[in-house]
Amino acid sequence: MPMNRFVLAAALLAASVPGPGLAEATSVWNAKTNGSFVTLTYGTLDADKGPTFMLSCFNGMGIAVLDVRPDLGDTKPGTPITIELTGGGKTTQVEGEATRDEESGGTFAESSDAEVKPILDVLRTSGPVTVKAGSASAELTETGRADAIERFTKDCTLD
Repeated sequence: MPMNRFVLAAALLAASVPGPGLAEATSVWNAKTNGSFVTLTYGTLDADKGPTFMLSCFNGMGIAVLDVRPDLGDTKPGTPITIELTGGGKTTQVEGEATRDEESGGTFAESSDAEVKPILDVLRTSGPVTVKAGSASAELTETGRADAIERFTKDCTLD
């Protein structure tokens, strides 16, 4: 009988771990701090893929960088791109450019001098937020967003 309990416990444990499909489909909000570098991200639990949205706060340099990764397809790196965040009746736009991810070969939008406050104002609204970069877009869910923003703003000193 003890062996049957062990097998049952192992089976329950294995069932509770997300499989590859679930990890790929599940996106979460997260905030991390490493010294004066603070990030707010939204993306998959799959460690091999970059986040869909990442706002990086470089306190020591006084700059914020916004990366949004709905794939921009054949857009050439360096092409000017307007990044737009819309949610809860608010909209903000950030000017950026197309950038190539050397590992994946994909192209995404990046603004290397983003203003934090207008972005957070949209993210703090209720409901999903849509982020558009060129003709590509992604929806960012509300679940967990407020907690991640709170952690991010505790350590990011930029406006």
